[in-house]
Amino acid sequence: MDAPEAERNIGILVYKSESPGIGGEIKQVPDDFLVEEINDSGVVGFNQDTKGQAQTPGDFVHFTLEKKNWDTMRALKEISRRLGVSQRRFGFAGTKDKFAITRQRASVSGVSIEELSRVNIKDIALGDFTYADGAVQMGDLLGNRFTVTIRGLDCDPAERITAIAKELKNGFPNFFGIQRFGEIRPVTHLVGAEILMGDFEEAVMIYLTKVYGGESHPAKEARAQLCETRDFKGSAGSFQRMGYESAMINHLIEKPGDYQGALLSLPPTLTQMFVHAFQSYVFNLALSGYIGGGFAIERLPLVGYLTEPDEISAEILEKEGINKEMFRSRRREFNSKGNLRDCFVPVDDFEVLSVDKDEMNEGKLKTVLRFSLGKGSYATVFLSEVMKGQNPKGVSSRPQERRMSGNSR
Repeated sequence: MDAPEAERNIGILVYKSESPGIGGEIKQVPDDFLVEEINDSGVVGFNQDTKGQAQTPGDFVHFTLEKKNWDTMRALKEISRRLGVSQRRFGFAGTKDKFAITRQRASVSGVSIEELSRVNIKDIALGDFTYADGAVQMGDLLGNRFTVTIRGLDCDPAERITAIAKELKNGFPNFFGIQRFGEIRPVTHLVGAEILMGDFEEAVMIYLTKVYGGESHPAKEARAQLCETRDFKGSAGSFQRMGYESAMINHLIEKPGDYQGALLSLPPTLTQMFVHAFQSYVFNLALSGYIGGGFAIERLPLVGYLTEPDEISAEILEKEGINKEMFRSRRREFNSKGNLRDCFVPVDDFEVLSVDKDEMNEGKLKTVLRFSLGKGSYATVFLSEVMKGQNPKGVSSRPQERRMSGNSR
C-alpha cells in the first residue's frame, strides 16, 4: 500500500501490512501522546521531591525532564537560558516528540541540585535529581514506552488492529519518522544534502526560509520575506522568537557571507542532525524500494564514507549528485562514517488499553494503545501501519515543493 504525501516527502513510500487501517488521528492534544524513556532502571518516572536525594556533590546532576509541547533541544535551551549557562553543558540520551507529554533523563554540569530545582518554566518540570560523575550521553537508553490515544474512529478498531498486528508479527519497517526531519518543518534532510555538496548558503537559506503549513502565520511570513529580500539585518526582529534561526541570522549580520559559520553557530547536536537526516532519508527510500519490490532484507546501510551503499541506495545517491566521500569532512559536525540499521523491528508489550466514545469528536470512538520500542525506532511509523493515511498534528498532508524527491535534480 502506498503511503500519503507527508510520509513520501521523507522517503516512506509504502506500508508493509496490507490490511486496512483504522483511520483516526493522533496528537489532537499533547496529552494523547505519552512517551516514557526506558533505561537500565526501567521506565523513567517522575518525582519532584528533592528530599532524600543523594547530596554528595559530583561534577554532574542527572534529572528527569518532563515536558509538554516542547521539543527536547528547545526545552534544554530554555533551561540553560534560565540558569545562565551554556547549552553545551547539557546531555540527554535521545530526542523526544514535541507535541506530546514526554519523560526522559538528562544531565547538566556545573549546576547544583538546588539551582536546577528552582527552574520554573511553563509546561516543563524537572525532578528525580541525583549527582553523578558523568554525563547522560546520546544512546544511553534501551527504548521508549508509548501510551497513545487515537481519536475520531468510525467503527470499533479491534478486528483491524488484530489483523495488522498479525501481519507485523515479525516486525514493522524501521523507517525514520517525521521527528527525524522536523515535526512541523521537515527540512533537516534538505539542509543535509546541501551541506554534503558544500553549498552552505543554500543549506542556510533552506533552514531559514523553507515554509511549511504547520507553522504560525507570522513565522511563515518572516520566512517568505527573508527568502525574497535576503536582508538579514532587516529580518532579525521577525526571527527573534525563533532561537536557532535568530542565532544564524545574528551570525550573518556580524559576519556577512559566512554561511558555514552560521550553521556552526547552532548547538553541535543539532548541526550533526542535518547530515544524519539525509542518511535517514536515503535509508527510508531504499527500504521502501525493497518492501515495494517484495525483497527480504535484514539490514541496510546508513551511508557514510566507510559504509558501502547497497544497490538501491547507490542509485538514490547518484540521482542526488552525492557520493560516499562527501560524508568525509574536516568538521566533525558534517562528518559521518556511516552505520548499519535493522530494516524491521519488533513491537514489545503491545496492548489495547481501551475503546471508548470520543469525548472530543461527536459520534466517534477512540482507542488507547500502549507499546514499547527499542531505541532509534519511531512510534509514529508503527502507528502509520495501524492507521494508514493519517498524519500527526502539525504535519501538512498537502503536496509540497521539494528539492529532493528521489528523482534527478
